[in-house]
Amino acid sequence: MQPIRIVARPLVATHFIVSGLETLRDPRPRAEQMAPSLKSIADRLDWLPSKDPETLVRIQGAIGVGAGTLLALGKFKRLSTLLLAASLVPAVLTEHQYWTEDDPERRETQRSLLLLKGGLLGALLMVATEPRRGQRLAALRRQAHDARTVAAVQSKALRKQAKSELRHTRREAAHQVGQARREAARQVRQARREAVRKVRR
Repeated sequence: MQPIRIVARPLVATHFIVSGLETLRDPRPRAEQMAPSLKSIADRLDWLPSKDPETLVRIQGAIGVGAGTLLALGKFKRLSTLLLAASLVPAVLTEHQYWTEDDPERRETQRSLLLLKGGLLGALLMVATEPRRGQRLAALRRQAHDARTVAAVQSKALRKQAKSELRHTRREAAHQVGQARREAARQVRQARREAVRKVRR
C-alpha cells in the first residue's frame, strides 16, 4: 500500500497546487465567478479576515499551494488534507451550479465538474479520517496481547485439569493395587488353610 500512496499523494495534490498558483497570479476571474456566492457566505461569517472576494480567493489559492505541497511531500498529511478539503468546500458549493445553465452542453460540463470535485472532497475526507499507522499497530498489539492472555489462561486451566486428572488416576491406581494385594493375601491365606487341612487328614 505504501508505494501506491507515494504515487497517489502528488496526483491528488497537483490539482490544488496548479489551481492555487493560477489563482495567486490572477485572482480576478475566479473572484468574479464566485463573488455572488462568496458575498452571501462572507456576510454570515464574522471571523473571516476580509470580505473582499479577491482577497478570499487569494487565501484559498495560498492554502491550495501550501497544503498541496505538504500533501505531495507526505508531511502533516492529516492537517494538509483537512485544509484542502476545507478550501474545496466553497468551490463545490458555488462554482458549478449546473442547474442555472441554459445550454445543455455547458450544463453537462458543469455537472461533471461538480461530481469530480465532490468525489475529490470525499477522497480527502477519507484520507483525513483514516486511522493513523501507530493506532493500527497499537490495535494489533492489543489484539496480540489479548490472544496471548487468553492462551495463557487456557493453558493454565488445561494444566490444572491435567494435574487433577493425574491425581485422580494415581488414587485410582493405588486403590486398585491395594485391592489386588489384599485379594492376593486372602488367596494365599486360603491356600495355606487348605494345605493344612490336607496334611491333617
